[in-house]
Amino acid sequence: MNLKPLIASVALGVASLASHAVTDLGPVPPTASFSSTIGGAFEEEWEFSLTSLSNVTAAALNVSFSILGNSTGSITGFTVLLDDVVLLGSSSNTNVGPGVTLTTQVKAGFAQLSAGVHTLTVSGTGVTGGFATYSGYIQAVPVPEPETYAMLLAGLGVVGFLSRRRRPQD
Repeated sequence: MNLKPLIASVALGVASLASHAVTDLGPVPPTASFSSTIGGAFEEEWEFSLTSLSNVTAAALNVSFSILGNSTGSITGFTVLLDDVVLLGSSSNTNVGPGVTLTTQVKAGFAQLSAGVHTLTVSGTGVTGGFATYSGYIQAVPVPEPETYAMLLAGLGVVGFLSRRRRPQD
């Protein structure tokens, strides 16, 4: 029996498991932040939970720089998904000096999410030098229930009634 193919397949399986990580951020309101240093191809999931219907904003950022054409910290195919919905992004290059360029990739978006566990997935390939870093945040603001608005309007009505009643008569 030839063991080389078996050992190679086990090594490949272990390597693929190492490139996929799931991290639990716990309950989010109001915010949670995250960051990771990666090398090569990766897919990382950041799980978070909401206790009620919430407006959720999420963003991730990768910054790389190039000195005289030698680049480090770049992530190609930088993709961020919030519950399987792709977040939109932009990239900009800034010349900070002779031969020095700073490249910034930002992916951001928002959604109204129900109570429960949700996932932010970040993927791509860290290139040039083998290691790259990204960071980001998740912010959740609970959506007020209709009863809250009803109480607000009732309170404003009472204040208006009392202020009109206390006005001196001419």
